[in-house]
Amino acid sequence: MKKKLLIALAMCMALGTACGKEEAEEEKVLRSVEVMTVGESEIASQFAYTGKAAASREVSIVPTVPGKVTDFNFDVGDKVGQGAVLFTVDTIDLNNSLRAAEAGYNVAKLARDNAKNTYENNKLLYEEEIISKAEYDQIKYAYEAAEAQLASTQVQLDTLKKSISDCSVTSPLTGVVTQRNVEIGGFASAAAPAYVVMDLSKIKVEVSVSETVLNTIKIGDKVDVTMTAVSELPLEGTVSTVSPAAGQTGMYTVKIELDNKDGIMKAGMMAEVEFTAEKAEDTIVLPRNSVITKDDETYVYVVKGGVAKKVNVELGIEAADTIEITKGLKNGDDVITKGQTYVSDGEEVNVINADAAETKEKTDKKEEKGE
Repeated sequence: MKKKLLIALAMCMALGTACGKEEAEEEKVLRSVEVMTVGESEIASQFAYTGKAAASREVSIVPTVPGKVTDFNFDVGDKVGQGAVLFTVDTIDLNNSLRAAEAGYNVAKLARDNAKNTYENNKLLYEEEIISKAEYDQIKYAYEAAEAQLASTQVQLDTLKKSISDCSVTSPLTGVVTQRNVEIGGFASAAAPAYVVMDLSKIKVEVSVSETVLNTIKIGDKVDVTMTAVSELPLEGTVSTVSPAAGQTGMYTVKIELDNKDGIMKAGMMAEVEFTAEKAEDTIVLPRNSVITKDDETYVYVVKGGVAKKVNVELGIEAADTIEITKGLKNGDDVITKGQTYVSDGEEVNVINADAAETKEKTDKKEEKGE
């Protein structure tokens, strides 16, 4: 009887030990993490500023000769070529003045011709000492006065002819009419622009940038310009002007030029310009939150053979959500991107994202081959 009790006790103890082991094994749960396999990528540090689109050239046109408008040839939205007549003002008074000036010119020319003949004839007499010097000087003076009067009349004629020509007001550039402020029968003068013409074949966007960005911008740089009213994709612009001095707000003016041959961009549209301060290609880039900075150390966790290893890294360019790793990692490393704040160096982990599992499997196979 005693022997049976000992056997039963031994069996219970064996069973209890086995159950304890099973419970201990069940209690060992690996922490789940997600990883990213490191590969070569590119990164850029960018700054965005907002501005408005404007014409590359804009001219307000006023008549040099004020007067009543007799005709106009273009309206808002019309394309005009350089030298095209936009409108005309009345020339009746100017034409009357021109006819009077022409008559005066003819009289002055006749007087000059007579004075010239008299001068030339008396010059010979003076040289032969037939007339006195006083008489000769008087004749010479009369001739010079007649010559000056003719020249003065000629200036009046030229001025009137130019004024009449200016009554046909032309466009100084090829572009699009954006304003027409004249009507037939109305009065046009220099007090207000009669027409506004813009050259929209090129668009310029003016933005104000801070001093921290200014020295990273150079004339000729290519930049991305986003105009949501035109395209969801960025357009390419070129930096055309960089102000060497700050304005009253302490910001610096930068102008960007865009080609607009198809005319889809309009003056006044809002535009966002992105400047690239730094850029790197074929480099290692990680999500910013996968990098841990603690106790004067900057590090990440790399999974190898199912174990998290702490790896110190050096940082490079910082972008919005990503950061460059310049030292510490190599292509093919599996870096923990989720759950990294809870693991410790040397801890076994469970990789749950599919891509990482494939990478881990490849790594394990390499290790088995001794690579």
